[in-house]
Amino acid sequence: MAYPSAVAGIVNSKGEVARVVVTQPWLFHHHVKPGERLFIIPGLRVREPLSIGQAIPVIEAVKQYVESSK
Repeated sequence: MAYPSAVAGIVNSKGEVARVVVTQPWLFHHHVKPGERLFIIPGLRVREPLSIGQAIPVIEAVKQYVESSK
């Protein structure tokens, strides 16, 4: 059985959420480009693949976490 994946938001140099990444925590560094920041959402784990119905609340949780962390 696969482990649940972690969720992170990648923020660009303008402070905007550029992408949401769902993967194992040790793989996040592959998704971050120079000048971007990684925000790993604590306690949020999901099983892949996500349906669109599951993805929308995950994306909203990332946006809320990033905004509260600024």
